[in-house]
Parts: sequence; C-alpha cells; structure tokens
Amino acid sequence: GIQKTLVPPISLRTDLFEVYGLSQPSDKVGGDLVDAVILPGGDMIAYVADIAGHGLPAGILMGMLKTAARTALLDATDGPAATSLPLLLEKLNRILPQVKEPQMYATLTAFRLNADGRAWYAMAASPPVLHWSVQQKDRRLVQENQYPLGLLPVSGFTGEAMELTAGDLVVVATDGVLEVCNRAEEEFGIERVEQGIERSEEHTS
Repeated sequence: GIQKTLVPPISLRTDLFEVYGLSQPSDKVGGDLVDAVILPGGDMIAYVADIAGHGLPAGILMGMLKTAARTALLDATDGPAATSLPLLLEKLNRILPQVKEPQMYATLTAFRLNADGRAWYAMAASPPVLHWSVQQKDRRLVQENQYPLGLLPVSGFTGEAMELTAGDLVVVATDGVLEVCNRAEEEFGIERVEQGIERSEEHTS
C-alpha cells in the first residue's frame, strides 16, 4: 500500500507530450521513483530517481525525495526554464544529506517539457537515456556525468537542451531493469531495451 501511494503509475498528457511511468518493486518496498508534475502554464517536469539500496530504508528515503522534489518544483516557474532542472538537483543534493544514512544516495534523470515544445534534461549519476527518433529512424544514448545526489557536498549541476520532434520516444530505465541477469548471468542491459524498441517499431510501421 505504501508503494502504491508513493509511486502510482504515471500517465500524463499535454498538447505536445505524453509521459508514462511504472515502478514494480522486486521486494515489498523499493527505492525506484517515477513522478511527473504539470506546472502552471502547461509545462511539465518528469523524473526518475533510484535510491541506492533496497527494502524499507530505501523506500523511506524515496518518499522523502519525492516530497522534497515536489516542494522544490513549486518554484519551477520562476526564472529561466533552462535552469530549473539544475536548480532541482542542487536543492535535492543539499536536502538529502539531512534525512538519510551517510552511505545512501540517489541517482536521478529529469526532463522539462515545455508547452511550446522546448525540452531539457539533467542527469545525476544515472544510466544512459535512450532517445529514439521516429522521423530519422535512428537512436542515440544520452549521458551526462554528474555526481549522485546526497553523497557529496558538490554544486554546479548542469542541464542540456534536448531536440525532440513529433513521434520521438525517450526511454528511461533504472538499474533494476538494466542489471537484472538471466540464468547465464548476462545483464539485460540497454542494448536489449533498444532491441525491444526496434521490434516494436517494425510491428507498428
């Protein structure tokens, strides 16, 4: 019940963007979080976070991170849109050390999807994001090397613009998907995510 309350399935639409998210913990309570917020004016912030560790401690910190993120996003309409995601990472990196055990931290991938079609992303020690371009029939991995949140007293988080066109697909998966192994101890990996998208594209084109 706690998991369902804190991390319900996400299904949000604006005029230009659709965001879907799902977290299915392998344990009773997990540390993976997917969330999305529509801001006044129609812009949207969506993010995926992964708390290091498992079980109840990770689940508690995940709930704290969601509360801190939503509180920080109350100011997301102030200032330039391009700086909202770096500011979000800065705030979370300052807040988390006050409410967690020293060894715990969070990775996070966030997007700002504006009502006018502009988009930005910011990442903190996250796995690569897969960007599939329907029009160009190609894909690329989006990566940004930055520190995880809540582990070190660092600053200077950055974000980048993201060029998206009609029909583009952006896929974010946590380690809970990418690092799961089969019987041969082979990790699922980002490559199999790409293969799944390719097969889906072939069936729908």
